[in-house]
Amino acid sequence: MKKYLTVPALVLVLALCGCSNKNTPSEGGASSDHTTVVVSSGESSVSEPVSSVSESSLAEVSSQPVESSTEVAESTVPESGLPFLVGLAGDIVQPSEITMVFTNDGSDCAPADLTEEKFSGVVCDGFTYVAEPSKAARNAIDDADVFDSANMRFTDLTPARVKNYVRLNVGDTMCGLTLKEAQVNFARGSEQETFEMNDGSTKLGSELGLREIYFKTSTAKFEGELAMEGYICRIAEDAYGVGAGDIIFVPSDGEANFPIMSYRLSGDDGFYHTSQLYSLSGLTWQNEFGYVYLGNAVDTTADISALPDDGSFVKATVTVTDPELTCGLNFVSAVKAELTDVEIIV
Repeated sequence: MKKYLTVPALVLVLALCGCSNKNTPSEGGASSDHTTVVVSSGESSVSEPVSSVSESSLAEVSSQPVESSTEVAESTVPESGLPFLVGLAGDIVQPSEITMVFTNDGSDCAPADLTEEKFSGVVCDGFTYVAEPSKAARNAIDDADVFDSANMRFTDLTPARVKNYVRLNVGDTMCGLTLKEAQVNFARGSEQETFEMNDGSTKLGSELGLREIYFKTSTAKFEGELAMEGYICRIAEDAYGVGAGDIIFVPSDGEANFPIMSYRLSGDDGFYHTSQLYSLSGLTWQNEFGYVYLGNAVDTTADISALPDDGSFVKATVTVTDPELTCGLNFVSAVKAELTDVEIIV
C-alpha cells in the first residue's frame, strides 16, 4: 500500500482550488526576500516584512553548487516519461512515479494516459528536489559587528538567487543523510499567474518558457544523525506560528549541514533558493531555511532541564536525528528533527 505524506498533498489541493494570486503567496508564504518569519512544526507563518530588497540589490543568480556531498545512482534521473511534467533537476516525471492524479474535468485517468490537456495535478512518491547547503548564516549575537539593527540586515551577507537543485531518489544520500521517504506535487496555477519582470514589464507564467512551471511542493524524510552548534530556545508562550514549549534551534555559520528545500519563483530567474532574514523571541538571524523545530518540551525524550524557561536563546551544541523537510512554492520551508542531546555552551 502506498504511504502518502499529507502536507504536500494539502498544498496541492489548495493550489487546485486557486489559492495563489498574481505571484503573491497566501497567508503562510514569504512575499519578499527579507521577511520576519516564524514557522511551527506543521505550518508556515509570516509577519510583516522587516525590510524590502529590490530586485537589483540581490546578487547575481548562481548555478554553481557548493562542494557536493550527494551520492546519486546514475540511473535515478529519468529522461523519458510525461514531457509536460519536468522537475527542478530537468528530469521528466514517469507514469510509474505518480500515485495520485487530478484531472481538469474530474474524470478518472491512469498516469500513463495523462496528457497536458487533461492534467490538473499529480502526486508523486519516491523522490524530491533539494540543494546542497552553503551553510552561510549570521545571527545578531555572534555577528553583532556586521548586524545593522536600524536597517535589519547583515552587511556582509548578500542574498543570492541560487539554482543548484538536484533530484534525490529514496536511498540517495546528501550531507551524510539518506533519503528515506519523499513526495512531490505538480499542479496548475503558476502558469496562470502574472509575474513582474525586472524591467517593469509583466508576463504570464506560461510565457516564461519554464519547463518546470507546474512544480508546486515537496516533503522529504531523511535518516541519519547531525551535531550542530548554534542557539536553542524553549518558547515561553504561544506566539504567531509557535506554541508554548516548542523547542527551536538556529545553527551558527557553517553548522547547518543538511539539504536545503526552498522553492521560490521569479519571472526573470525561474526557480531558485536564497537566504532570508528571520526574527523570533529576541533573536535576529539570516540563513537559507529559518530554524530547526525540535518538538515540544512535553514530548521530547532529551534532557532539556538546562534550557531557560523565559523564551530566551542560549548557545548550545545539539545532536539531532532523522530531519524532515517540507516546502511549498513561495512558502517558508519547515525543517524538523528529533532532539537526542543538548549541551549548553557557557
